[in-house]
Amino acid sequence: MPSRLVGLVKTLAWSDFQGTPDPHRPNLQAFTKADFVLPVISPTVIPGTRNFRFEDNVVVTINMDTQRSWKRQPPDALLVHEQGHYDIVALLARDLFIEVMQLKTRTYPNHGAAIADLRPIINKFNGKAQAISTIYDAPAQTNHGNDPVQQVRWNGMFRRAFSEPRSPQVTAPDGAVYKIPILDVLSQNGVNP
Repeated sequence: MPSRLVGLVKTLAWSDFQGTPDPHRPNLQAFTKADFVLPVISPTVIPGTRNFRFEDNVVVTINMDTQRSWKRQPPDALLVHEQGHYDIVALLARDLFIEVMQLKTRTYPNHGAAIADLRPIINKFNGKAQAISTIYDAPAQTNHGNDPVQQVRWNGMFRRAFSEPRSPQVTAPDGAVYKIPILDVLSQNGVNP
């Protein structure tokens, strides 16, 4: 089975929010719980050699947990803000997937050398979704979607990460053009989680 990324693009609807509102967060009108699943990735021996490589069988799945996502009676405009929470997770998963996929072209003399290339990628993205979401919701940023000027700014950053090609341009084996990483877009806008 070839590697693939599942769930990158999802348009949220209020019907996706099926959980019970958190009584400890009475000031929040909605909460989005999204994450991605990265399988265990382990290099394998290349048949007929002593070398290792990463196989083309990695599936990264982005999920919205509808049972842990909830709403009270939010204004419809707040759905755009909640979409941002999903997009943060989706874009990070995409960028991690791209970096992991670049490893499959390499050959390693041993298992440890392969893991030494993989570990920094995993560490780079570990905990970033929560850190970015916290900044995204901060009073000086979108204030949980209540600051329309900042919300427009963040929406622009998400659009850019979904649509702007990397510079220099980099393409996937299938010819698709890789888009600018979300961490780069954020950094260029003074957001450094």
